[in-house]
Amino acid sequence: MLGATWSHNLLIVWKIVMRVKLTIIFLVLIFCVIVIEVYYLKTLPCSFVNIYYTSEPKDFNKAPTSAMVIEIDGYSFSYYIPNKLEKNSLRLLNDQIKQRDSDGINRVIIIANWTRGKLKFGKPNGNRALVVEHIVNHSTNEDFNVLCDSYARLFVIACQSLEIPARIIELNGHVVSEVFIKNMNKWVMIDPVYGYYMSKDNELLSAAEIIEYYKNDVRITPIVFAEGIGDDCLYEEKHEATLKTIYLNGFTVVSDQSLDRNKIKSTIFKSLQLPIAKLQFVDENSALIGSVEKKLRYSILITTLIFILVSIIAFKK
Repeated sequence: MLGATWSHNLLIVWKIVMRVKLTIIFLVLIFCVIVIEVYYLKTLPCSFVNIYYTSEPKDFNKAPTSAMVIEIDGYSFSYYIPNKLEKNSLRLLNDQIKQRDSDGINRVIIIANWTRGKLKFGKPNGNRALVVEHIVNHSTNEDFNVLCDSYARLFVIACQSLEIPARIIELNGHVVSEVFIKNMNKWVMIDPVYGYYMSKDNELLSAAEIIEYYKNDVRITPIVFAEGIGDDCLYEEKHEATLKTIYLNGFTVVSDQSLDRNKIKSTIFKSLQLPIAKLQFVDENSALIGSVEKKLRYSILITTLIFILVSIIAFKK
């Protein structure tokens, strides 16, 4: 009788040990999954930021404050680039504008042509970011080969240095700029590479409006304001089909150019939310940027909750 009781007790102990062992193994496996998910998330570009998606041109084209900021869902989203043109370059550019007594779109065209005069389109012959920084910080006439992103960045820095609201529009295959024309109360697309902007019935168009017209096969008119400089591109009728495809490929993004690591940390700790790093204008053709990161963050949250729940159940027993 004593032997049977002893055997029974051993069996109970064995079952408890095995249950605890299996629970620990299960918890270890869940923890490993969490570690792998977090590590993968850290490798992705939008890991600790959010993307704001909108299909409404009016939301994408909200008027900025004088500090080049808009409010989105309680967040401050900035177009501001923390660079300024070197004083001499800024003075000379401002003199050009004043000499021509220009404001509105005419002032913007002068800045775009100034940008084209500083750069040449072609295979980059150096670090593109450093080229723009060099031009911004030095009055120079050196020749630099760059691509469209450098044109857009230099143009926007020049506009912002003159307190003109401007932003960089990233398309899949091309980068353009937009300027907020105050007397029109709207954003207008300016392409400093091809030297043109778009119009419909004498109304100047934003990138979002261009997309909407292209989608509906509405004829819009390119207005070329630049002359060819060296090997620069210049808008021609043959380019329209290619540019139309670029506008309709579902990737139209504006980035917060002033968002850095400290700003991300500050937003997370103060509001317990991830800051918005990019605006994306979306339609049925759009592949949502940052969607993998968003799904992965939800997956990490669910996996962590499972880990906590299993731990609570195991320790209660």
